[in-house]
Amino acid sequence: MNNHQSGFLKVQNQNPEETLRQVFAGWLREHKLTAILAPALSSAGSATLALVSEPERLASVLPLLPAMAVNAASVVHEIAGGSGAGETVGLLLRPCELRAVVELVKLRQILTDSLVLIGIDCPGTYRAAGFRELRRDDADFDNKHVRNQQEYVSNVNFRTACQMCEFAKPLTFDLCIGWLGMDPDKELFLEAATEKGKGLLENLELSVAAEPETRKQYLTEHARKRQEQTRERIEQMDKQIMGVENLVRYFADCLNCHNCMKVCPVCYCHECFFDSDTFKRDLDEHVRASRRKGLSRMPSETMLFHLTRMNHMMTSCVACGICEDSCPVTIGLATLFKKVSQNAQQEFDYLAGRSLEEPLPLTTFREDEFKKVGEE
Repeated sequence: MNNHQSGFLKVQNQNPEETLRQVFAGWLREHKLTAILAPALSSAGSATLALVSEPERLASVLPLLPAMAVNAASVVHEIAGGSGAGETVGLLLRPCELRAVVELVKLRQILTDSLVLIGIDCPGTYRAAGFRELRRDDADFDNKHVRNQQEYVSNVNFRTACQMCEFAKPLTFDLCIGWLGMDPDKELFLEAATEKGKGLLENLELSVAAEPETRKQYLTEHARKRQEQTRERIEQMDKQIMGVENLVRYFADCLNCHNCMKVCPVCYCHECFFDSDTFKRDLDEHVRASRRKGLSRMPSETMLFHLTRMNHMMTSCVACGICEDSCPVTIGLATLFKKVSQNAQQEFDYLAGRSLEEPLPLTTFREDEFKKVGEE
Protein backbone atom coordinates (compact mmCIF):
# COMPACT_ATOMS: atom_id res chain seq x y z
CA MET A 1 0.00 0.00 0.00
CA ASN A 2 3.02 2.29 0.23
CA ASN A 3 2.87 3.19 -3.44
CA HIS A 4 -0.68 4.42 -3.19
CA GLN A 5 -1.53 8.02 -3.91
CA SER A 6 -4.39 9.35 -1.87
CA GLY A 7 -6.13 12.41 -0.54
CA PHE A 8 -9.37 14.15 0.30
CA LEU A 9 -11.75 15.50 -2.30
CA LYS A 10 -13.88 18.40 -1.08
CA VAL A 11 -17.61 17.77 -1.44
CA GLN A 12 -19.61 20.57 -3.03
CA ASN A 13 -22.84 21.84 -1.42
CA GLN A 14 -23.08 18.84 0.94
CA ASN A 15 -23.94 16.69 -2.05
CA PRO A 16 -21.41 13.84 -2.42
CA GLU A 17 -23.37 12.18 -5.21
CA GLU A 18 -23.40 15.29 -7.39
CA THR A 19 -19.73 15.90 -6.57
CA LEU A 20 -18.88 12.45 -7.92
CA ARG A 21 -20.96 13.04 -11.05
CA GLN A 22 -18.93 16.19 -11.70
CA VAL A 23 -15.71 14.20 -11.26
CA PHE A 24 -16.93 11.59 -13.76
CA ALA A 25 -17.92 14.35 -16.20
CA GLY A 26 -14.40 15.74 -15.98
CA TRP A 27 -12.88 12.34 -16.75
CA LEU A 28 -15.10 12.02 -19.84
CA ARG A 29 -14.43 15.56 -21.05
CA GLU A 30 -10.67 15.16 -20.57
CA HIS A 31 -10.85 11.82 -22.43
CA LYS A 32 -9.33 9.96 -19.50
CA LEU A 33 -12.31 7.67 -19.92
CA THR A 34 -14.36 7.10 -23.05
CA ALA A 35 -17.25 5.71 -21.01
CA ILE A 36 -18.11 4.77 -17.46
CA LEU A 37 -20.29 1.90 -16.22
CA ALA A 38 -22.08 2.93 -13.03
CA PRO A 39 -25.25 2.40 -10.98
CA ALA A 40 -28.18 4.37 -12.31
CA LEU A 41 -31.92 4.80 -12.16
CA SER A 42 -34.00 3.93 -15.19
CA SER A 43 -36.64 6.34 -16.45
CA ALA A 44 -39.18 4.15 -14.61
CA GLY A 45 -37.29 4.57 -11.35
CA SER A 46 -35.70 1.11 -11.19
CA ALA A 47 -32.18 0.45 -9.95
CA THR A 48 -30.03 -0.53 -12.90
CA LEU A 49 -26.67 0.09 -14.54
CA ALA A 50 -25.73 2.52 -17.29
CA LEU A 51 -22.76 2.81 -19.61
CA VAL A 52 -22.41 6.55 -20.11
CA SER A 53 -20.16 8.19 -22.67
CA GLU A 54 -21.58 11.74 -22.79
CA PRO A 55 -21.00 13.96 -19.72
CA GLU A 56 -24.39 15.56 -20.23
CA ARG A 57 -26.10 12.17 -19.70
CA LEU A 58 -24.63 11.60 -16.23
CA ALA A 59 -27.72 12.96 -14.45
CA SER A 60 -29.21 9.47 -14.24
CA VAL A 61 -26.00 8.00 -12.78
CA LEU A 62 -26.19 7.48 -9.00
CA PRO A 63 -22.74 6.52 -7.69
CA LEU A 64 -24.06 6.05 -4.15
CA LEU A 65 -27.21 4.12 -5.08
CA PRO A 66 -27.81 1.54 -2.29
CA ALA A 67 -29.70 -0.98 -4.42
CA MET A 68 -28.48 -3.89 -6.49
CA ALA A 69 -30.42 -5.60 -9.27
CA VAL A 70 -27.53 -7.54 -10.74
CA ASN A 71 -23.90 -8.09 -9.87
CA ALA A 72 -22.25 -5.70 -12.34
CA ALA A 73 -19.45 -8.23 -12.94
CA SER A 74 -21.93 -10.14 -15.10
CA VAL A 75 -22.30 -7.09 -17.31
CA VAL A 76 -18.55 -6.56 -17.40
CA HIS A 77 -18.21 -10.21 -18.48
CA GLU A 78 -20.56 -9.50 -21.37
CA ILE A 79 -18.84 -6.35 -22.62
CA ALA A 80 -15.17 -6.92 -21.77
CA GLY A 81 -14.44 -10.44 -22.90
CA GLY A 82 -12.25 -8.98 -25.65
CA SER A 83 -9.94 -6.01 -25.84
CA GLY A 84 -11.33 -2.60 -26.79
CA ALA A 85 -9.72 -0.80 -29.70
CA GLY A 86 -8.39 2.27 -27.96
CA GLU A 87 -11.32 2.60 -25.57
CA THR A 88 -10.83 3.23 -21.86
CA VAL A 89 -13.87 2.29 -19.82
CA GLY A 90 -14.18 3.06 -16.14
CA LEU A 91 -16.09 0.55 -14.01
CA LEU A 92 -17.63 1.98 -10.84
CA LEU A 93 -18.14 -1.18 -8.81
CA ARG A 94 -19.05 -2.22 -5.30
CA PRO A 95 -16.61 -4.46 -3.39
CA CYS A 96 -18.38 -7.75 -4.19
CA GLU A 97 -18.65 -6.75 -7.85
CA LEU A 98 -14.95 -5.96 -8.00
CA ARG A 99 -14.10 -9.27 -6.36
CA ALA A 100 -16.15 -11.10 -8.98
CA VAL A 101 -14.38 -9.18 -11.76
CA VAL A 102 -11.03 -10.22 -10.27
CA GLU A 103 -12.10 -13.87 -10.32
CA LEU A 104 -13.29 -13.58 -13.92
CA VAL A 105 -9.97 -12.00 -14.92
CA LYS A 106 -8.13 -14.93 -13.38
CA LEU A 107 -10.52 -17.31 -15.13
CA ARG A 108 -9.59 -15.55 -18.40
CA GLN A 109 -13.11 -14.29 -19.01
CA ILE A 110 -12.32 -10.56 -18.82
CA LEU A 111 -9.45 -8.56 -20.28
CA THR A 112 -8.51 -5.51 -18.23
CA ASP A 113 -6.37 -3.68 -20.82
CA SER A 114 -9.15 -1.21 -21.60
CA LEU A 115 -10.67 -1.11 -18.14
CA VAL A 116 -10.11 1.07 -15.10
CA LEU A 117 -11.39 -0.55 -11.91
CA ILE A 118 -12.97 2.14 -9.72
CA GLY A 119 -14.15 0.74 -6.41
CA ILE A 120 -16.50 2.50 -4.04
CA ASP A 121 -17.41 1.82 -0.41
CA CYS A 122 -20.56 -0.20 0.12
CA PRO A 123 -21.90 -1.17 3.57
CA GLY A 124 -24.94 -2.90 2.08
CA THR A 125 -27.64 -2.65 -0.55
CA TYR A 126 -31.37 -3.14 -0.82
CA ARG A 127 -32.98 -5.55 -3.25
CA ALA A 128 -33.89 -3.83 -6.49
CA ALA A 129 -37.40 -5.28 -6.25
CA GLY A 130 -39.36 -2.84 -4.14
CA PHE A 131 -36.59 -0.24 -4.00
CA ARG A 132 -38.59 2.14 -6.17
CA GLU A 133 -41.28 2.29 -3.47
CA LEU A 134 -38.65 2.78 -0.75
CA ARG A 135 -36.82 5.59 -2.55
CA ARG A 136 -39.88 7.23 -4.11
CA ASP A 137 -38.99 10.66 -5.49
CA ASP A 138 -36.45 11.53 -2.81
CA ALA A 139 -33.55 12.94 -4.85
CA ASP A 140 -31.45 13.12 -1.66
CA PHE A 141 -32.08 9.48 -0.69
CA ASP A 142 -28.58 8.27 -1.56
CA ASN A 143 -26.88 11.14 0.25
CA LYS A 144 -28.98 10.45 3.35
CA HIS A 145 -27.96 6.81 3.10
CA VAL A 146 -24.25 7.62 3.26
CA ARG A 147 -24.74 10.03 6.18
CA ASN A 148 -26.48 7.54 8.49
CA GLN A 149 -23.51 5.27 9.03
CA GLN A 150 -24.50 3.96 12.46
CA GLU A 151 -27.46 1.98 11.11
CA TYR A 152 -25.80 -0.27 8.55
CA VAL A 153 -24.96 -3.28 10.71
CA SER A 154 -28.43 -3.42 12.25
CA ASN A 155 -30.29 -2.83 8.98
CA VAL A 156 -32.32 -6.01 8.47
CA ASN A 157 -33.76 -4.63 5.24
CA PHE A 158 -30.46 -4.95 3.42
CA ARG A 159 -30.09 -7.91 1.10
CA THR A 160 -29.29 -11.09 3.03
CA ALA A 161 -25.78 -11.34 1.59
CA CYS A 162 -25.06 -7.73 2.51
CA GLN A 163 -25.95 -8.42 6.14
CA MET A 164 -23.09 -10.95 6.17
CA CYS A 165 -20.53 -8.96 4.16
CA GLU A 166 -17.48 -7.71 6.03
CA PHE A 167 -15.85 -6.13 2.97
CA ALA A 168 -17.28 -2.62 2.91
CA LYS A 169 -14.13 -1.27 1.27
CA PRO A 170 -12.95 -2.68 -2.08
CA LEU A 171 -9.99 -5.06 -1.84
CA THR A 172 -8.57 -4.65 -5.34
CA PHE A 173 -8.86 -1.49 -7.42
CA ASP A 174 -7.12 1.03 -9.61
CA LEU A 175 -8.90 3.82 -7.75
CA CYS A 176 -11.03 3.62 -4.62
CA ILE A 177 -13.66 6.15 -3.59
CA GLY A 178 -14.15 6.04 0.17
CA TRP A 179 -16.72 7.68 2.39
CA LEU A 180 -17.22 5.28 5.31
CA GLY A 181 -15.86 6.50 8.64
CA MET A 182 -15.89 10.07 7.35
CA ASP A 183 -18.29 12.97 6.94
CA PRO A 184 -19.37 12.54 3.29
CA ASP A 185 -21.06 15.94 3.32
CA LYS A 186 -17.60 17.48 3.61
CA GLU A 187 -15.11 15.22 1.89
CA LEU A 188 -14.45 11.92 0.18
CA PHE A 189 -11.27 9.85 0.35
CA LEU A 190 -9.73 8.93 -3.00
CA GLU A 191 -6.97 6.32 -3.14
CA ALA A 192 -5.09 5.25 -6.28
CA ALA A 193 -3.31 1.90 -6.22
CA THR A 194 -2.06 1.78 -9.84
CA GLU A 195 -0.86 4.08 -12.59
CA LYS A 196 -4.36 3.90 -14.12
CA GLY A 197 -5.82 5.15 -10.87
CA LYS A 198 -3.20 7.86 -10.49
CA GLY A 199 -4.02 9.05 -14.00
CA LEU A 200 -7.61 9.72 -12.91
CA LEU A 201 -6.43 11.76 -9.95
CA GLU A 202 -4.51 14.19 -12.16
CA ASN A 203 -6.15 17.63 -12.31
CA LEU A 204 -8.38 16.87 -9.31
CA GLU A 205 -8.04 19.25 -6.38
CA LEU A 206 -7.04 16.80 -3.68
CA SER A 207 -5.68 17.46 -0.21
CA VAL A 208 -2.99 14.81 -0.17
CA ALA A 209 -3.30 12.59 2.90
CA ALA A 210 -3.11 9.01 4.06
CA GLU A 211 -6.24 7.06 4.93
CA PRO A 212 -7.58 8.59 8.18
CA GLU A 213 -7.46 6.52 11.35
CA THR A 214 -11.16 7.14 12.01
CA ARG A 215 -11.96 5.47 8.68
CA LYS A 216 -9.69 2.50 9.40
CA GLN A 217 -11.29 2.04 12.82
CA TYR A 218 -14.78 2.27 11.38
CA LEU A 219 -14.03 -0.36 8.73
CA THR A 220 -12.43 -2.69 11.27
CA GLU A 221 -15.37 -2.47 13.65
CA HIS A 222 -17.86 -2.82 10.80
CA ALA A 223 -16.12 -6.01 9.65
CA ARG A 224 -16.03 -7.41 13.19
CA LYS A 225 -19.74 -6.92 13.73
CA ARG A 226 -20.61 -8.38 10.35
CA GLN A 227 -18.45 -11.46 11.00
CA GLU A 228 -20.26 -11.93 14.29
CA GLN A 229 -23.63 -11.67 12.56
CA THR A 230 -22.50 -14.14 9.93
CA ARG A 231 -21.48 -16.71 12.52
CA GLU A 232 -24.89 -16.45 14.19
CA ARG A 233 -26.74 -16.72 10.88
CA ILE A 234 -24.74 -19.76 9.81
CA GLU A 235 -25.32 -21.42 13.19
CA GLN A 236 -29.04 -20.93 12.74
CA MET A 237 -28.91 -22.35 9.23
CA ASP A 238 -26.89 -25.36 10.38
CA LYS A 239 -29.75 -26.35 12.67
CA GLN A 240 -32.01 -26.40 9.62
CA ILE A 241 -29.87 -28.28 7.12
CA MET A 242 -27.82 -30.82 9.05
CA GLY A 243 -28.61 -34.35 7.90
CA VAL A 244 -29.69 -35.59 4.51
CA GLU A 245 -33.41 -35.26 5.19
CA ASN A 246 -33.05 -31.67 6.37
CA LEU A 247 -30.89 -30.75 3.40
CA VAL A 248 -33.47 -32.22 1.01
CA ARG A 249 -36.14 -30.22 2.82
CA TYR A 250 -34.03 -27.04 2.48
CA PHE A 251 -34.08 -27.35 -1.31
CA ALA A 252 -37.55 -28.88 -1.52
CA ASP A 253 -39.20 -25.84 -3.12
CA CYS A 254 -36.67 -25.59 -5.96
CA LEU A 255 -38.38 -25.15 -9.35
CA ASN A 256 -35.28 -26.11 -11.32
CA CYS A 257 -35.42 -22.73 -13.07
CA HIS A 258 -31.62 -22.32 -12.80
CA ASN A 259 -32.03 -18.59 -12.13
CA CYS A 260 -29.39 -18.83 -9.42
CA MET A 261 -26.92 -20.10 -12.00
CA LYS A 262 -27.91 -17.62 -14.72
CA VAL A 263 -27.34 -14.54 -12.55
CA CYS A 264 -24.18 -15.76 -10.81
CA PRO A 265 -21.32 -13.45 -11.88
CA VAL A 266 -18.65 -16.14 -11.62
CA CYS A 267 -20.72 -18.97 -13.15
CA TYR A 268 -19.02 -18.44 -16.48
CA CYS A 269 -19.36 -21.68 -18.47
CA HIS A 270 -20.74 -20.87 -21.93
CA GLU A 271 -22.63 -24.16 -21.95
CA CYS A 272 -23.79 -25.46 -18.61
CA PHE A 273 -23.65 -29.21 -18.05
CA PHE A 274 -27.18 -29.07 -16.65
CA ASP A 275 -28.49 -27.45 -19.83
CA SER A 276 -26.77 -30.02 -22.02
CA ASP A 277 -28.25 -33.08 -23.75
CA THR A 278 -27.11 -35.17 -20.77
CA PHE A 279 -30.20 -34.12 -18.87
CA LYS A 280 -32.64 -34.23 -21.76
CA ARG A 281 -34.82 -37.35 -21.46
CA ASP A 282 -37.72 -38.55 -23.53
CA LEU A 283 -40.92 -39.92 -22.05
CA ASP A 284 -39.74 -43.55 -22.02
CA GLU A 285 -36.63 -42.63 -20.04
CA HIS A 286 -38.68 -40.70 -17.50
CA VAL A 287 -41.04 -43.66 -17.07
CA ARG A 288 -38.13 -46.09 -16.63
CA ALA A 289 -36.67 -43.80 -13.96
CA SER A 290 -40.02 -43.66 -12.23
CA ARG A 291 -40.35 -47.46 -12.28
CA ARG A 292 -37.01 -47.90 -10.54
CA LYS A 293 -38.35 -46.13 -7.42
CA GLY A 294 -42.06 -46.25 -8.07
CA LEU A 295 -42.09 -42.43 -7.98
CA SER A 296 -39.89 -39.67 -9.37
CA ARG A 297 -39.91 -36.11 -8.14
CA MET A 298 -40.60 -33.73 -10.98
CA PRO A 299 -38.83 -31.61 -11.99
CA SER A 300 -35.97 -33.99 -11.30
CA GLU A 301 -32.30 -33.59 -10.42
CA THR A 302 -32.79 -30.42 -8.37
CA MET A 303 -30.60 -31.59 -5.50
CA LEU A 304 -27.91 -32.80 -7.91
CA PHE A 305 -27.96 -29.39 -9.58
CA HIS A 306 -27.47 -27.47 -6.34
CA LEU A 307 -24.76 -29.73 -4.94
CA THR A 308 -22.85 -29.75 -8.23
CA ARG A 309 -23.11 -25.98 -8.58
CA MET A 310 -21.94 -25.54 -5.02
CA ASN A 311 -18.94 -27.75 -5.67
CA HIS A 312 -18.20 -25.90 -8.90
CA MET A 313 -18.42 -22.37 -7.55
CA MET A 314 -17.20 -22.54 -3.95
CA THR A 315 -13.61 -21.41 -4.52
CA SER A 316 -14.57 -18.37 -6.64
CA CYS A 317 -17.85 -17.44 -4.95
CA VAL A 318 -17.76 -13.86 -3.64
CA ALA A 319 -20.96 -14.33 -1.62
CA CYS A 320 -22.76 -11.47 -3.36
CA GLY A 321 -26.07 -13.32 -2.84
CA ILE A 322 -27.58 -12.30 -6.15
CA CYS A 323 -28.52 -16.00 -6.52
CA GLU A 324 -30.90 -15.77 -3.56
CA ASP A 325 -32.39 -12.50 -4.82
CA SER A 326 -33.23 -14.20 -8.11
CA CYS A 327 -34.74 -17.34 -6.58
CA PRO A 328 -38.53 -17.29 -7.12
CA VAL A 329 -39.11 -19.50 -4.06
CA THR A 330 -36.59 -17.68 -1.80
CA ILE A 331 -34.32 -20.61 -0.95
CA GLY A 332 -31.67 -19.40 1.49
CA LEU A 333 -28.80 -19.61 -0.96
CA ALA A 334 -26.88 -16.57 0.30
CA THR A 335 -26.21 -18.02 3.75
CA LEU A 336 -25.51 -21.49 2.37
CA PHE A 337 -23.02 -20.26 -0.22
CA LYS A 338 -21.43 -17.96 2.37
CA LYS A 339 -20.79 -20.95 4.62
CA VAL A 340 -19.59 -23.30 1.89
CA SER A 341 -17.39 -20.81 0.05
CA GLN A 342 -15.93 -19.42 3.26
CA ASN A 343 -14.99 -22.88 4.51
CA ALA A 344 -13.59 -24.01 1.16
CA GLN A 345 -11.54 -20.86 0.60
CA GLN A 346 -10.13 -20.98 4.12
CA GLU A 347 -8.88 -24.51 3.44
CA PHE A 348 -6.87 -23.12 0.50
CA ASP A 349 -5.84 -19.97 2.40
CA TYR A 350 -7.61 -18.13 -0.39
CA LEU A 351 -10.17 -15.35 -0.61
CA ALA A 352 -12.03 -14.93 -3.88
CA GLY A 353 -11.33 -11.55 -5.43
CA ARG A 354 -8.69 -10.51 -2.91
CA SER A 355 -5.90 -10.13 -5.42
CA LEU A 356 -5.20 -10.49 -9.12
CA GLU A 357 -1.86 -12.09 -8.27
CA GLU A 358 -3.26 -14.79 -5.99
CA PRO A 359 -3.51 -18.02 -8.04
CA LEU A 360 -6.82 -19.82 -8.19
CA PRO A 361 -7.09 -22.88 -5.94
CA LEU A 362 -6.63 -26.19 -7.72
CA THR A 363 -4.57 -24.53 -10.47
CA THR A 364 -1.30 -24.71 -8.55
CA PHE A 365 0.35 -27.44 -6.49
CA ARG A 366 1.41 -26.69 -2.94
CA GLU A 367 3.36 -29.37 -1.16
CA ASP A 368 2.22 -28.19 2.27
CA GLU A 369 -1.46 -28.36 1.39
CA PHE A 370 -3.89 -30.73 3.12
CA LYS A 371 -1.27 -32.60 5.15
CA LYS A 372 -4.01 -33.80 7.45
CA VAL A 373 -5.64 -35.81 4.67
CA GLY A 374 -5.04 -39.49 5.37
CA GLU A 375 -3.65 -38.83 8.86
CA GLU A 376 -6.89 -38.47 10.77
